This record gives sequence, C-alpha cells and structure tokens, in this order.
Amino acid sequence: MILDNILLDTGSAGTIFDANVVEQIGVAPEENDIVDTIRCVSGVEYVYVKSFDLIQFGEISQEDFQVEIGVMDYGLNIDGILGFDFISSTKLVIDTNTILVYTSK
Repeated sequence: MILDNILLDTGSAGTIFDANVVEQIGVAPEENDIVDTIRCVSGVEYVYVKSFDLIQFGEISQEDFQVEIGVMDYGLNIDGILGFDFISSTKLVIDTNTILVYTSK
C-alpha cells in the first residue's frame, strides 16, 4: 500500500497509521494484539500495535517494524506519522538547508 499523506515528525516518539486506511489491506485488531495508550495533539488515544514486514520512505526502508494503529482524529488530513522510532532506526538525516531527507547508513 502506498500512502501519500504521511507526516515525518521528529517530535512523535512512535510511528502510527490511520486504522481506516490500513484496514483496506486487511490490517485489523486481533485478540493477541498489544493495546496501548499514547498522548497526541488531541489528548489521549488508544492504539493497537502491529508489526509490518516493510516500511518504506522513498528509497529508505525498515523491515519487521512495529507501528501503532489508531483513529488519528487530529484535525489533519494525514494517513500516518513516521515518528522518531523510524527516523532513528533508519538513521535519517533531515537537512533543513536543502529540504532533503537521506540516510547516513
């Protein structure tokens, strides 16, 4: 699945995808999923955790990556947030002078 409306957020600890969006590829809560509470711009949100085989951001990818799935009712039209967990695990460099993102790997 390709998601076009993703926010790269250094201030978000975790990566989260909109439950309504990923439901289109069969991602749904299951009995053994971890349920967690996160703090977000709208207050507190309950999410469930899934492991994705691959998360890709352009040419940068991470295999077997855990993401949170939630309602994401933040008042923004986004499908997900790539948080600091993804940024640090892929060793992303965010160059604000050139407005480019690349990896230091």
